Amino acid sequence: MDQGNSITDVIVVGAGITGISCARLLAQAGRRVLVLDKGRRIGGRMATRRLPDRMILDHGAQYLRPRTPGFAALLAEAGSHAAPWPLDDGVVHVGQPGMSGLVRHLAEGLEVRQSAQVTALAPLDDGWRVMLGDQAVDARHLVLTIPPAQARALLGADHALADALSRVAMLPSITLMAVLDRAAARPFVTRKGEGALAWIAQDSAKPGRPQDGPTGWVVQSDPAFSAVHIDLPFDALAAMLAPMLLKAIGAQPEHLLQAVAHRWLYAQVDVPLGQPFLRQGALWVGGDWCLGPRAEDGFHSGQAIAQDLLART
Repeated sequence: MDQGNSITDVIVVGAGITGISCARLLAQAGRRVLVLDKGRRIGGRMATRRLPDRMILDHGAQYLRPRTPGFAALLAEAGSHAAPWPLDDGVVHVGQPGMSGLVRHLAEGLEVRQSAQVTALAPLDDGWRVMLGDQAVDARHLVLTIPPAQARALLGADHALADALSRVAMLPSITLMAVLDRAAARPFVTRKGEGALAWIAQDSAKPGRPQDGPTGWVVQSDPAFSAVHIDLPFDALAAMLAPMLLKAIGAQPEHLLQAVAHRWLYAQVDVPLGQPFLRQGALWVGGDWCLGPRAEDGFHSGQAIAQDLLART
């Protein structure tokens, strides 16, 4: 390796639950880990947006429903960073103060570099070089916890893992975050549907959210609707979805205080990899898309990567 560059043991690309859970386990084992993420906030698709009037809205994963002992134990250990939320079909859990809060808790003590866009990767004789624009960071081991299409683009179509990555299918989603005044109707807490209104949640009803101000709602569209409209400007998406939400809950246009849209190109896996991760030499690639559509799947992928890396090195 070029001694003029920064060298670390492991670089993890992606600060969602997969990358952070992987980095956390590696760091606990005494490894020097650097996490790089192109976003401004930790969490990935466990995302939380802060709006005026103390409004906190989760515009990615809406809740967690643990299905395995390991993930249930993680939520139990999180203490005040996760809270139960009773719904009609059972009790789920949400991060505190928003969904990203749980991932930020897991990231405590880790070296995480935000707004770090990886532009290129280059294999070295004894590791990998990660390019951040004109800055190079070298590592002995590289973990990519990003969507498969993005990993394939960075590695190249001729890479040994490219074919496996191309077989994973991801689905898009559009999200609306809306703030309504307290006079607006609140006929339900959550409702499932289809099309533009596949999911509607009174997000401000989640535990720990301010209850003395405006009401926050989150709408998520299904993949079919999202695929058709995903390239529209955010303002156009908000203008399209907000009236649909108002009609669905029986609110009036004058109740709407703010409407903001977000797009997820890789919201949920449709055809998973079918194994916890891919590996080739000193490179590991993983994410929820390896195992299924839930954040819990991402957690298990990250844990499996860390365990495999530690066992081999």
